[in-house]
Amino acid sequence: MSHTSPITRRDFLAKTTTTAAAIASGPLILPRSVFGANDRLALGIVGPGGRGSGLVDWAHKFAESENVEFQAVCDIWKQRLESGAARLKKLTGKDPKQYRTLGEICADPDIDVLIIATPDFAHAYHCRIAVEAGKDVYVEKPLGCDFRQIRLCWEAVKASDRIVQLGTQARGDGRYLGAQQFVKSGALGKVTYGEIYEPLFQERWRIPGAENSLTEKDTIWTEFLAYAPYEPFSARKYREFRLFWPYSSGCLCQWMSHKIDLVNWVLDEIPHSAVAWGGVYVWPDGRTNPDTIQCLLEYPSGCLVTYHMRLGNGANGRGITLYGTHGTMDLNAGIAYGDGGGGTIMPVTPGDPNTALKIDASKVLKSQKDGGVKWESPESVDHLQDFLRCVRSRQQPRANIDVGYAHAVATTLANMAYRNKCQMVYDHQSMVMKKAV
Repeated sequence: MSHTSPITRRDFLAKTTTTAAAIASGPLILPRSVFGANDRLALGIVGPGGRGSGLVDWAHKFAESENVEFQAVCDIWKQRLESGAARLKKLTGKDPKQYRTLGEICADPDIDVLIIATPDFAHAYHCRIAVEAGKDVYVEKPLGCDFRQIRLCWEAVKASDRIVQLGTQARGDGRYLGAQQFVKSGALGKVTYGEIYEPLFQERWRIPGAENSLTEKDTIWTEFLAYAPYEPFSARKYREFRLFWPYSSGCLCQWMSHKIDLVNWVLDEIPHSAVAWGGVYVWPDGRTNPDTIQCLLEYPSGCLVTYHMRLGNGANGRGITLYGTHGTMDLNAGIAYGDGGGGTIMPVTPGDPNTALKIDASKVLKSQKDGGVKWESPESVDHLQDFLRCVRSRQQPRANIDVGYAHAVATTLANMAYRNKCQMVYDHQSMVMKKAV
């Protein structure tokens, strides 16, 4: 969990043998850094499974308007590679290039952009390899669940000129940027608490028959494991990775990553500590990630945010609520109201530790019954289209690597607090995560 120096090319080649072989087999290809309006962006999909196929369809909508075309598909599972290739041919009318490994598709100088939809734990690792190979990258959330890999990915992207967008697509919604501006203006007062609840009754992420859906010869198990410790092939862990640590943290990687990203955005902060508790209370199906979890994160400004997900009861579904001294913000509804707020708290004698405190209620927001306050918001953008346009303009997208790093810090703090049964802390200056003393 301690700080590590940026990975060197020697380390990179040693750790990724397939990638090394592919890259070393040909001359060094410098990526294009400027794309003219008439230059077609060549896309490749890495991991054309359920989510990956959705991203393919989404990106293909902009084939004409953004002048992009899928030209390659990559997957270590033969069946998925073949179905992914068939999908691309149906969309484009052309046979795409087919690659089994990330190293092979990264070595293709004609592919400009990779869309990566591999298992949770591999996102940061694969993103880093692609960026170091000169590709612009759209990578699914979460950025990762291993802090070392998350940190190495962030360092690699920051050291490059590559455009990276995370798959936290709510970032395209202008209401959340408007909410950040509303909070920054002081309209909500001092924000001290936030609640995120995500209830379901569902054996989430279970794929019936997964254990018999493929054999080791159908895929490349060592490529799947990436940096993770070796263990014998498991079809369940391959297909149902979201259920098993260290391939995912389940609730935190899959759902919390979206919601805590929005809280980070609105508060304009990254949490610096977390505690968490939970377990497999409902679905004893062999999973090692919790089906019920509660965590509490503390932000540097003095704000606690609680996150809860349960898979055993779907009642009282809620979104994101932030509580300030001037009122309460329903983030998803795009409205704030004065109910619960009392006003601005001020010392009578500033600087005196024994001072009396007074309350100015003049800035309390309108009550819910009086309609509350709807903040003004910038125009929303299509998240994937925003990325494609940023690849061409070389401007930073809304969910860039800093944004991905921020949500990954939050989810990893929570996951490691749960795994270690302790408080985890993150030092913003040294960028180190560790157990609280």
